[in-house]
Amino acid sequence: MIKNNTETVIENNKVTYKRYFDVPADLLFEVWSEGEHLTEWWGPDGFTLTIQRLDFSNGGIWEFVMHGPDGHDYKNKIQFIDIQKPHFISYKHLGDGEGDEDVNFQSKIIFEKAGNGTNLVMEQQFTSKQELERVNEKYGAIEGGKQHIGNLAKYLEKIK
Repeated sequence: MIKNNTETVIENNKVTYKRYFDVPADLLFEVWSEGEHLTEWWGPDGFTLTIQRLDFSNGGIWEFVMHGPDGHDYKNKIQFIDIQKPHFISYKHLGDGEGDEDVNFQSKIIFEKAGNGTNLVMEQQFTSKQELERVNEKYGAIEGGKQHIGNLAKYLEKIK
């Protein structure tokens, strides 16, 4: 059981983040699946989020823009592959949605009941170790992932 911090494991082309949250799995799943929650916490430190469309269903598309603290906008497009409420969400990041697949990876978000709380496991798998290294070098992906989970924790503290 992980308490109060995010454990990060890097293996070849995969990054796994683990953290315990003192909230039920249903609530944790909800804040990962509803736009009104996502706009409050999604992304690394200093980023804000504008949702263009969100079809939270198997095969559904989520298009959004992450607004960086440096003023740069980052378009994103995700396709949900497999959603099993409240157990996991699997999706594929499809780049910016306009043909630029600069960042292409698959994620699986797992919600494991742990007593009165939930263990969250976020797995991100890239096409190769070199691709993971490139994305991390260009975008700070691994640290961004840690901040992403940290911002989720801060948001949950506000709403629980």
